[in-house]
Amino acid sequence: MALVHTLEAQALIELQNKDSAIDEMQKRINAVPAEIKALTDAFEERKKTMDTAKQELIRLKLEKKENELKTAEKDEAVAKHQRELNMVKENNAFKALLGEIENDKKQKDEIETVILELLEKIDLAAVRDKALQDEVKKLEEAKNMSVSKLEAGAAAAREQMEAAKIERAGFAAKIGAEVMAQYEFIRSQKKGLAIAKVHEDPSGKKISCGGCNIALTPQKAVDVKRRDVLGVCDNCGRMLYLEKTVFG
Repeated sequence: MALVHTLEAQALIELQNKDSAIDEMQKRINAVPAEIKALTDAFEERKKTMDTAKQELIRLKLEKKENELKTAEKDEAVAKHQRELNMVKENNAFKALLGEIENDKKQKDEIETVILELLEKIDLAAVRDKALQDEVKKLEEAKNMSVSKLEAGAAAAREQMEAAKIERAGFAAKIGAEVMAQYEFIRSQKKGLAIAKVHEDPSGKKISCGGCNIALTPQKAVDVKRRDVLGVCDNCGRMLYLEKTVFG
């Protein structure tokens, strides 16, 4: 790689820092719709539970009403048969009507037992329905508050990102066109990280790329220690710099 003035190298490193910060802002902005969807989906799922509980309460009440109508029908049947008792003359017909009356009363008792059981179920279902309504109401308030915060955060991040892009343009202007073109190309190929700080072990014998963590060749290790030079990693192709050389 061609010689790069130390000040230009510093500007390039600062540019990378600013680009990384802009990338993080963009990631936060991009993540917001999915986060809002997750909150909405979780709320809707719990709301379905509330709706199911409400429908069950309605079903139980309808079933109770139907059984109450059946008891009324049995009462009418008993009354009808009792009126008929006064009209029959034959003993067998009289006994038959008494049997009908007894059967209707028995069926009414059975239906009333079902109604009592339904009343217990209705009480429990009503308690569950009320609890779920209260829970869903709180969840909706919490969800709406979280969504508002996420949307406000995304809006603020967009403003910060636009300001950061303007500032970034100022730093980019300090860098030569050739170096800048190479930086932009590498950045586009390496998920935003075009220039990496090399890592030097305490002994100074091993120097590795901060992008891919592969050890540099001896010649590359010599190159990154020279001022006004940015090395290039043989493995990942990123620009390399040694902090103490560029900023020392």
